[in-house]
Amino acid sequence: MVTAGAVVAVVLLMNSGSPGGDQANGGTPSVSTKASVSPSPTVEGTSRPQTLPPGAHREAGGFAWATPEGWRRDVKTGAEVHYTSPDGKQELVAKSSLARGDLMETWETSEENAHQGEDYRKIRLEETKFRDYPAVVWEYTFTLQGTKWHARLLGFNADGKSYQINTWYQPDIENQAVKTYDKVTDSFTIL
Repeated sequence: MVTAGAVVAVVLLMNSGSPGGDQANGGTPSVSTKASVSPSPTVEGTSRPQTLPPGAHREAGGFAWATPEGWRRDVKTGAEVHYTSPDGKQELVAKSSLARGDLMETWETSEENAHQGEDYRKIRLEETKFRDYPAVVWEYTFTLQGTKWHARLLGFNADGKSYQINTWYQPDIENQAVKTYDKVTDSFTIL
């Protein structure tokens, strides 16, 4: 699974300039309607601590999300973290970086480079919104060392930063993998 993640990361990072460049994935074109929770003002100049969705935990990349229990956590950088299912059939990735350039243009370049991968097939690459932020979703399939994979990537820009919430999984677990990904994506909160 780490190898699958490395291939996807290489394709995505070729043109993004930094970990967590400007890539995207999602289950539907309008990925989520839940808004990030902002602290409520209390007394002038102060605010209440930010409330996170149930089960969400903070990551060093300036975001929080609720990841499945029992999955292996692997921190690639302070701003990029991977979670791998116990059976190795699904990986979840979230990362952040400074926003650079046009999100769709960056992803189109990455998609052109993805054609070098074995059995690469684009399902969609399109602009959308993630909570009111401009976003891109990219969905595709590929083969790595004889194993077929399905990738769903979501990238969006917010307040000068670029965020990604990605997954890749083996097609035989698609129903559960998509449910897991949607739940994690819905919990994603910018800090």
